[in-house]
Amino acid sequence: MDRKWNELEVDCLINIFERLELEELILEVAFVCKSWYRASISPQCWKSLNFDKLNFDPSGPLVTAFSHQYGVHNFSVAGFLTMAISRGGPAVVELILPAVCPLENIIFASNRCPYVRVLGLPMHITKHRNKELIMSLEEISPLGELIGKWKDLEFLHIREYQPYTRDILLSIKSHCKNFVGIKKIGLMGDDESSAIAEVLPGLKQLTVTSSSTHAFMVRESLKEILEGCRELEVLVINNCCGFEVDEEILEMVSHIKSFMYKDVRLNVDENYYPLAIIFDPVTWKHSGIDLSLD
Repeated sequence: MDRKWNELEVDCLINIFERLELEELILEVAFVCKSWYRASISPQCWKSLNFDKLNFDPSGPLVTAFSHQYGVHNFSVAGFLTMAISRGGPAVVELILPAVCPLENIIFASNRCPYVRVLGLPMHITKHRNKELIMSLEEISPLGELIGKWKDLEFLHIREYQPYTRDILLSIKSHCKNFVGIKKIGLMGDDESSAIAEVLPGLKQLTVTSSSTHAFMVRESLKEILEGCRELEVLVINNCCGFEVDEEILEMVSHIKSFMYKDVRLNVDENYYPLAIIFDPVTWKHSGIDLSLD
């Protein structure tokens, strides 16, 4: 006799559900039947929390469906993150925070999910649950200490230019002995490339890739990293402006086991300017590229 889906063993259901996206787990699986709901709240199903894939637009399908199905009148991103992080708890090994994230959620995750191996930092950190109040560099100074709690951390994702990158890397150097690689998304600042080269000379993997626009890294920044990180084994550069891959660069990467690049060019995409203008052009001391709009 054929067996019904709702009669499957819980362990079997968990094995299936842990492969699903968060949105499917929250909005679909949990409402099929009681046995599926019980399996869906197992911490193992929440071990990979990639919030960057979710659209938290108040009028978007996720927020609308979640509010309707869970009877929520005032949807809160902070509350949603707290729910997901609580369900995963110590089982969480991948935590990719949303582009805008309250500091309280990062603090909560650092205590609730101590075994994270892949961490994606937000582009903006806000004060408590008020998404309009972006925190200053001084106010997020505890971030380095928080990162140090994830002693099993292996990979870090950094979105756009972040002035606190050096502090974070120093904390990783001191506390995260299994750390392997960085994924840099968007802008790579001169001070960030210097921090990578100086603080993590034993870095094994580096990816520089695009976000909503092309990534940006000037030639001298890449050279500084290559000269400082002599143990690099994997280097991936995709959709990046600011330099060309020429004979000099190819010679410098010749010792790297795996070097992959695609759509790398010198000229800055004009669509990139809206992001570029939020930075002081003086900080791009190596580039020789005029980031002004004049």
